[in-house]
Amino acid sequence: MSLLDRMVLREILVPLGVGLLAILQLLVIIQLLQLNDVVFGSAVTLGDLGRVTLALAPHFLVVTVPLAYMLGIQLGIGRLAGDSELVALSAAGVHPARLFRVPIAIGCVLALAVAGLTRWAEPWGMRQLNQILNNVIKRNLKEGVVPGVFNDGLPRFMIYVGGVRQGNWRGVLIEDDVGDGAPLLALAEEGHIAESGGEALTLRLQHGELHRFEPHGETVVRFQDAAFLVGVQERVSRKNRFSAVEGQLTAVALEAQIAEAERNGWMEDAARMRMELLRRWSVPLACLAFALLGVPLAMGARGTRSSAYLVTLGAFVGYYALSRLGIALAEQGNPAWLAAFIPNLAVAALGLFFSARIIRNGLGHLK
Repeated sequence: MSLLDRMVLREILVPLGVGLLAILQLLVIIQLLQLNDVVFGSAVTLGDLGRVTLALAPHFLVVTVPLAYMLGIQLGIGRLAGDSELVALSAAGVHPARLFRVPIAIGCVLALAVAGLTRWAEPWGMRQLNQILNNVIKRNLKEGVVPGVFNDGLPRFMIYVGGVRQGNWRGVLIEDDVGDGAPLLALAEEGHIAESGGEALTLRLQHGELHRFEPHGETVVRFQDAAFLVGVQERVSRKNRFSAVEGQLTAVALEAQIAEAERNGWMEDAARMRMELLRRWSVPLACLAFALLGVPLAMGARGTRSSAYLVTLGAFVGYYALSRLGIALAEQGNPAWLAAFIPNLAVAALGLFFSARIIRNGLGHLK
């Protein structure tokens, strides 16, 4: 590498690394705050928070890497422009195209990294996150029964517990008056909630009575041990916003889901899943598109940090808006591949336009 290439590389990599860490932390914290009723429950441990953060990291890195790269270009190349080093390079006979070589090379490396994230790491992280959140929600339901008050946190059942000793309830009352059957009232000396696997919990009671109220009278059954199966799938799905996202599916599973949706005539669902499949190829190319757009914009910004942040934010918001437009177009029956690559094509076209002006006018005429 020439001295100029090493200088450009150093100027971009430092803000790229700092921006990557800062933006990733910000996105993870915002997501944790949105999941506060789940991840900050009474049953959550520091280990759970660590696993949730680790599972979220690949998903947010897919967004963070192109955004941090754009910021790195704006701050790095912009500093060279602000200190008039680009003018000095132009006076020394350096062709403007030389400044594109290192950013495009970095963009290629980052594109490969993001492609690996979207194809393997992100689906794995989403599956892990879904499993962790489901377990945490079920543990919160198990430990959310407060002694001395009527608890309705579990579906169907109203539970009253007189006290808790060594993890077991004492003096348990359970009422079930939901459904088509007769109302039930269970009284027991002891009880607890046990894991039953899948999307269910089990209420286990010892030494009690079961009262069934019917039109012709009351039926009373005494028991030594009893169990009520509580389906919590709906409650878990409502609290876990990642329970049904397509991002946790592998490419093979997505293709199978798309084929099934098309057989059933669910064309909007098929289009949305096909866009998810194509997104895993289009997002990595955003790094190259931002390289073409970021370099000429950084040269024109003259090194001001406020301009660097505004240009990065504006480019990202525009890219996201075009992505949402692509999804809408795909759901209306337009070609999915064209809708998926609209953001990249628009950013690259704009970048080529400004880059051509820079190359035609030279580094000494940046405006």
